[in-house]
Amino acid sequence: MMLRYLRKSIEVTQVHQSNWIRQKESSVKDFHATAVLLIGLTACGSPSGGTTPTQPVIPVPTSIAISPSSVTLTSPGVDAFLTATVRDQSGALMSNQTLTWTSSDEGVATVSGGTVTAVANGSATVTATSGSLSAQASVKVESSSPPPSTANVTVSDNAFNPSATMIALGGQVTWTWSGSRSHNVTFQSGASSATQASGTFSRTFNTPGSFSYQCTVHSGMQGSVSVN
Repeated sequence: MMLRYLRKSIEVTQVHQSNWIRQKESSVKDFHATAVLLIGLTACGSPSGGTTPTQPVIPVPTSIAISPSSVTLTSPGVDAFLTATVRDQSGALMSNQTLTWTSSDEGVATVSGGTVTAVANGSATVTATSGSLSAQASVKVESSSPPPSTANVTVSDNAFNPSATMIALGGQVTWTWSGSRSHNVTFQSGASSATQASGTFSRTFNTPGSFSYQCTVHSGMQGSVSVN
């Protein structure tokens, strides 16, 4: 009787041990499968297992602005200074950009490299251009003193001095030759001078506005009269 009891106990113990071993083996297999799955998922981030390189962004001129956007000049000959800035698509400043400056009315104000010079009373628009981009600034010339009723211009060798003259409505401008070469004072309309090496020429201006003239003998020899 006792012998059968001992044999039964040994058999039960062996069954429990066998079940425990199978559970452990199953847990180990599950752990290995999970680890392999995680490693496989991690390696699938990219074909090479690394990150995709970021492509560099090439700056492209996108906007242009002029500062200040408007100026008022109080008399002929007074200067104002404008600055044009070009920025890329992210808003970053782009230096060394080629700029072209122009004035809508050089009888009122001229511009060179951002420097605006008053010529006569009136309004003009200054434009800065860089490639396909452009920006504008408004310019107003308001002289506190009335323009003169007479003005004189010297005709020297290849230059009118001053090149820009302001005169009151009904006033007269006189050109006096002082160089050794022959020149003329030629307007697009109205009275003009003959080609001469000495003497004077006068013209009265009874219409307000800006009047450009040139010497047709020498290219680039130009001037203007603003009548207010």
